[in-house]
Amino acid sequence: MNILILSHKPPYPILDGGCLAMSRLLEDLRSLDKVNKISYHTIETSKHPFDKAAFFKHEHLKVTPHFVDTRVTIHGAILALLKQESYNLKRFKCNEVLLKLKQDLQSESYDFVIFESLFAAVYAPELRSFSKAKFIYRAHNIENQIWKDLATHAKNIFKKWYLNQLAYSLKWAERSAWSEDQGGLDLILTISQSDLQQIEGQTLTACKYLPASIERPQQLSSAAPDKLCFIGAFDWKPNVEAVDWFLNHVFLFIQQRHPAIEFHIAGKGSENRKQWQLPGVVVHGFVPDAKAFIASNGIFVGCLQSGSGVKMKIIEAMSVGAPIVLSNKSADGLSELPKHLVQQDQAAFLSDILILLEQQEKREERGQYFLHYFERHFEAKQIQRQLLHLLEELQNND
Repeated sequence: MNILILSHKPPYPILDGGCLAMSRLLEDLRSLDKVNKISYHTIETSKHPFDKAAFFKHEHLKVTPHFVDTRVTIHGAILALLKQESYNLKRFKCNEVLLKLKQDLQSESYDFVIFESLFAAVYAPELRSFSKAKFIYRAHNIENQIWKDLATHAKNIFKKWYLNQLAYSLKWAERSAWSEDQGGLDLILTISQSDLQQIEGQTLTACKYLPASIERPQQLSSAAPDKLCFIGAFDWKPNVEAVDWFLNHVFLFIQQRHPAIEFHIAGKGSENRKQWQLPGVVVHGFVPDAKAFIASNGIFVGCLQSGSGVKMKIIEAMSVGAPIVLSNKSADGLSELPKHLVQQDQAAFLSDILILLEQQEKREERGQYFLHYFERHFEAKQIQRQLLHLLEELQNND
C-alpha cells in the first residue's frame, strides 16, 4: 500500500492532543507490513513550525513541509464574515500547497490519501480528479461544536455573537466536506463514536469509526491522595476555559476541606497564565512526557466545558491507570461508560473528587476501571489490526 497524508500541522513534536492523534496514526501505519510508502505532507505555521529532527526516520517515510501564513488579520476576518466563509478554514488553504500535492499525486501512484482534520480536508475536492486513490477524511472532532460551546459560555455579548458566527460558517463548511457531492471523499473516519453517529445522519458518504491508539506506558499512576492534575495545550481555548472553570468553581471548595491539596497544571502555554498563580496551584509549563506527569500527580481532572470528540489526554490518563473525574464534555466520544462516572454539573463534579480524595479504595477502583477500559478500546496492537482490516476492505471495495 502507498499512502499520502496531509496534516494541518506537524504531528511532531507532540505539543497537544491533535499532534498526538496524528502521530499515533502515522506510527500505526508504519507498523503495518503491507504499507510500502508513506508520503507525509504537513502544513507548518508560525504557531506550529516544522522541526525535521522531531520526526522519526524510516526508509518508507518521506516528509514534506509547506509553510502557510495562517495569522489572523482584522481585514481577513471581516472579509470572511461578510462573505459568510469560514475564516478558520480559509487561512489553511494555499495554492502553492495545492500545486505540490497535485504534482505528487501525478508523479506517484497512491492507494490512499488521508486528510488529517477538517483543515486538511478542504483540499480534497480540488485533488479528486488527480488521483484514483481512496480519499479518507479523518475527523478528529466536529469543529463547529467547539465554537458553539465557547459561544454558549462567553459572557461578553460581542464575543458571543462573533463566536456564534464562526460556529455557523464552520457548520456549513463541515457539511460541505461531509457531502457525497462536494467533499470528494470515499470515507469519513472518526475517532469518536458520538461523532460517527452525528456525521452518519447527515451524509451518504461512507463513515467508519476507528479510535486513536495509545502505546502502553512504562509507568502506572501512584493514585496519590493529595494531588490533582490537568494537562493540555493552552493555545486551545477550551483548555483555558476548563482550568478557569475548575479553579473558580471547584478547587476553592476542595481546599476548604483539604488545605494541603495541590493542583498540578502542565502543557504548552500554561506558564503564561498569571491568573493560575494561586496557593495550592503548581504550574509546570510544557512537559515532555504527558503520561509520566499524569502518573505522578494523583487524580486527573477532566473538567472541559466545551469541545467535541475523544480527548487524547483522557486516553493517556486511562493508559496509566489514573483515577479520573469526568465532566460531560471530557467524556464525549467514550462509549459504554457508566452514568455515575460522568458528572453533569459543578456539584456532582466536586462530590466525585472529594469521594476519591477521601477513600483510597475508590481511587484504586477508579484507576483500575479506566486502565481496563483503555485496554479494551485503545491499546495500540488491536487498533493496528482494525486499521489494516479497514484499509484492505476499502481497497477491495471498487
